[in-house]
Amino acid sequence: MAPKARSSRYLWLLRHAKTVTDPRGRRDATALGRLFAGRERGLGPALQEIPRPAVALVSPAARTMATAELALTAMAEPPALRFEETLYGAEPFEVLALVRAQDDGAEAVMVVGHNPTALDLSRDLLAPRDKKALSMAERRGFPTCALGVYAFRGHHWADVDFEAAKLVALLTPPY
Repeated sequence: MAPKARSSRYLWLLRHAKTVTDPRGRRDATALGRLFAGRERGLGPALQEIPRPAVALVSPAARTMATAELALTAMAEPPALRFEETLYGAEPFEVLALVRAQDDGAEAVMVVGHNPTALDLSRDLLAPRDKKALSMAERRGFPTCALGVYAFRGHHWADVDFEAAKLVALLTPPY
């Protein structure tokens, strides 16, 4: 008998840190890695019960690969990294298509990408009725090394859509 599908899907959207040679970029990605590893308390109660990503879809650019390495490898169970050529320069609908194609066995998926796509996607995912989240997204933007976590109702990745997510958390450096 196949395992029962979960009733929620979680998308972790991470914008790359500043360049590999920028000390701030390394600091921010490393600090996020400490949060993921549980060595810091900054993830907060909203994310304590949220499943960690099983897979991370990563743009093959140096900035995104370095960010993923610094932020994710310290996790107890780091996600499988999949480098997706199409993420570099992708439009939000192209990123969403990659997310929709994920295996339903993964309750949580991460995308590590670039702006302006990360900013646009972070806004496009939010349900219009979530005025508080929309306002926060507008005020904070989606700076380098920002992490947004979005919850979608449903059993299948193929069902996630724009304007359907609840913002679980929006973290921006310094963490």
